[in-house]
Amino acid sequence: MKSFWQGLTHLIAPRVCRICGCTLGADEEVMCLGCLMEMPRALIHQNDFNAIHQRLGHHCQVDRAAAWFYYKRDTQYARLLIDAKYGQLPALDRQLGEMCARELQPDGFFSDIEALVPMPIHWRKRMRRGYNQAMQICRGVRQVTGIEIADVLSAAKGHGVQARHGREQRYSSISGTLALRHPERVQGRRVLFVDDIITTGASASEAVLTLASGAPASISVLCLGLTTVNN
Repeated sequence: MKSFWQGLTHLIAPRVCRICGCTLGADEEVMCLGCLMEMPRALIHQNDFNAIHQRLGHHCQVDRAAAWFYYKRDTQYARLLIDAKYGQLPALDRQLGEMCARELQPDGFFSDIEALVPMPIHWRKRMRRGYNQAMQICRGVRQVTGIEIADVLSAAKGHGVQARHGREQRYSSISGTLALRHPERVQGRRVLFVDDIITTGASASEAVLTLASGAPASISVLCLGLTTVNN
């Protein structure tokens, strides 16, 4: 019966690839197999000192770090994250979180991780968007890994749109904007900070530094999209 309704729904409103627009097969989600294979994966998580460590390293201590793909502006892959954040599509964030987790899990990236910590957004942004995209990504990762979510970071004050700022301006504008709630939920635990995109690393650095005040055993970082140097 379930397959019947799925087939009927597919006839009425066909699912299409968000990259090329072709009709998706029964076992495909978000992207067709061809576009999924063509995704510019970062594949940096097995390097002890990768691009994320380099962007955050001089500001804070990070254990392991991973990015699913390289985020390049004006591409359909970048559009995935833009649509998920601003297009009222929380389910897309969850799907992307699941897909990312399924690819990273066989390499042991989530081994020993005890809690997922989403990047928070200010309540005004939450009111406008209706959801926090990082939380939705965490829910997708949890679906695959079973790791609990510890929503312990809060946006104590807002900041301007980071995309309009240079590197130093980003660090300056984000400094002091986050706070740690219920530090006992991270104390002595191996936690994974999760966000959708890392650009200069300013926001991630602030989050890691704030988490560090709760004395976790280690802090790792995961993002879906990682901008390239010239992006």
